Amino acid sequence: MPSDFSVKFYGCRGSIPVSGTDHVRYGGQTSCLTVRAGSREIILDAGSGLVSHSNDLIKRYIETQQPLETYVFITHAHLDHLIGLPYFAPMYMPDASVSIWGPQNMRFDSFEETIDAFMSPPFFPVPRYEMQADFRFADIGEADVIYFVEGQDAPIQCRPRHPRTAGQAPDPSQIELTLECMRGYNHPKSGVNIYKISAGDKTLVYATDTEGFVKGDRRLIEFARGADVLIHDAMYTEERYVSMPVPTQGYGHSTVEIAASLAKAADVGQLFLFHHDPGNNDNTLDELEARGKDLFENTLVARDEMEITL
Repeated sequence: MPSDFSVKFYGCRGSIPVSGTDHVRYGGQTSCLTVRAGSREIILDAGSGLVSHSNDLIKRYIETQQPLETYVFITHAHLDHLIGLPYFAPMYMPDASVSIWGPQNMRFDSFEETIDAFMSPPFFPVPRYEMQADFRFADIGEADVIYFVEGQDAPIQCRPRHPRTAGQAPDPSQIELTLECMRGYNHPKSGVNIYKISAGDKTLVYATDTEGFVKGDRRLIEFARGADVLIHDAMYTEERYVSMPVPTQGYGHSTVEIAASLAKAADVGQLFLFHHDPGNNDNTLDELEARGKDLFENTLVARDEMEITL
């Protein structure tokens, strides 16, 4: 079993990257983080922050001369969660393997088709068939569970709650890391995947681009119950969320109050506020962290390059 469980944030913004003196302490890259358990590392979302992680991977490759094996889980296909993918260096390396999971949507028959449409002329000059890595794609939905097991590069994907596929789940003693999925329908227009990663007795839930409901999102509360870490969308201040003439209700994003109340209801250990409004500067995010702590004591605002160990 893994002896450690760590997280590194490479991008915490929503919508667009930002830069400048007002965004120094919290950073300005869009959504990307890595989760590491023992020797396993997975990437969550491929926003502009993925480019920074790509640079780290290349440094690792130069030091070790070992082929890169990467696993990327996308929550949904909005641009701020994909914009770094065409610049992900392992995709251009002939000895690298790039595995990508994501949800189906209303326009394309598979997530692979979604990515191929995104990374192709005239939107991007290099189509995927000209990239040199070995690619593997898979759709992932709420019934699916991904198991990373000892001694095996490729993970096992199955639906353990269905009688026809329950036998495909590996022996628990061989599992290094498990990823589960909850489908959220409160983000326009095709929804969002919320991921839960478990290794040993540690659990993290990544719930970006989600909006609360009256008395809380009951499904998400149960999905996240008892997690050591909850990373939750908190894009808007409550004032912005309800302000006329253009309130942001229904945009598929949460407030600090929504995130903190869900963290409390789910009895999680630590809440990280995520997917920051690009218009919020460092001082505003300081204020939002203080507001979050008033509602749920173990609250922090996620920032680029932040690393935590569970």
